[in-house]
Amino acid sequence: MLPVSGTLATPGKNSPRADAVLTAPEAGLPVMFVEVDNGTENPVVLSSKAARYREFFRRTVKPTTPSGKPTPMWETLYGPLEGKGYPPLAIVFTKQVGATAMNNRINSVMRLTEAHWAGQYCEFATSYGSGEYDNYTDYADAVPILVTTLDRLREHGPLGPVWFRFGHSTWQTLTDALDNPDDERAFTRRQRRRDQLRKQQREQEEQQRERERQEARERWAAQEAAAEAAREPDPVCQQCHGPLESSPFEYDPWEEEAPPADGVHCAGCRSQLAEPTSRFGRVIRRLVNGNEHYPRR
Repeated sequence: MLPVSGTLATPGKNSPRADAVLTAPEAGLPVMFVEVDNGTENPVVLSSKAARYREFFRRTVKPTTPSGKPTPMWETLYGPLEGKGYPPLAIVFTKQVGATAMNNRINSVMRLTEAHWAGQYCEFATSYGSGEYDNYTDYADAVPILVTTLDRLREHGPLGPVWFRFGHSTWQTLTDALDNPDDERAFTRRQRRRDQLRKQQREQEEQQRERERQEARERWAAQEAAAEAAREPDPVCQQCHGPLESSPFEYDPWEEEAPPADGVHCAGCRSQLAEPTSRFGRVIRRLVNGNEHYPRR
C-alpha cells in the first residue's frame, strides 16, 4: 500500500495499491508504478487511481535536521529521481478487445485523468515590452501516465515503442515517453537563443550607427576641406604685407588718425604714407620712422 495518510503499516483509506513497482536504472527508470487493467473496472474507477497516486506523491515527511526541507515520502521508499516531478504510473491493458474499443478506453482514461498529468501551463514575455510570448509546461506536480497493451509488450518488449504517454502524440520508447520536450528546459534553450540573437542584433545596429557616424565625420571633413580650398585668402597690405584690415575685436589706434581705406594699404601704412596734418600725426610719423629724438617746439 502507498499511504496517502496513516503509516506504511496502517495506511489510510483510499491509499492506492500498485500491482507492481518496477525499477530499471539501466533504462533510465529509477521507479515505475504499474496498474494492470483487465477490463473489469470502468474508466471512471480506473481513472480515480491517478488522483490517489498523486495524493501519495504529494505527501512529505518531516526533515531530519532543523535546516532541512520536507522530503517526499515516496523518495524515502524508492529513492529520488534524476529530474523534477513524480514517478510514472503505467497502465497495462490486458483484455483482448478490438482496436476501436481499446482506443476508446484509452481516450476515456486520458480525458478523465487530464488534471493529474497535464501539468501547469506557464507563459512569459520573451523580453520586456516586446509583446511576444513563449510558454512551457511545468510538470513538477504532474503524474506521468503511460499506457500500453499486453499485445504490444509481447511483440516489442518493454523497451520498444510500446508506450503512449498522455499528452504526447504517438507511441514511443520508454525513454522518449518519460521525456518532457515542452518543459522549462526547452523554453530555456529557446530563450537563450533569443537572447543571443538580440545581442547580435544590438551589436549590428551599433556597428551600423558607428559606420553612419564615421561617414558623417568624413563628409564634414571633406566639406570643410572643400570650403577651405575655395575660400579666398585674406587681403594683405602691399606695403608691409600684413593684414589689410585690423581685427574688429581688437583696438587699433591707427584707425582713428589714418586716411580713408584705399584697398591696398593697412591703417598703419596709410598713416605713414600720408602727409602729417596735425601735431599728433607728425609725432606718429616720427615714431614710425624711428626718429624719436625730434626737437620740441
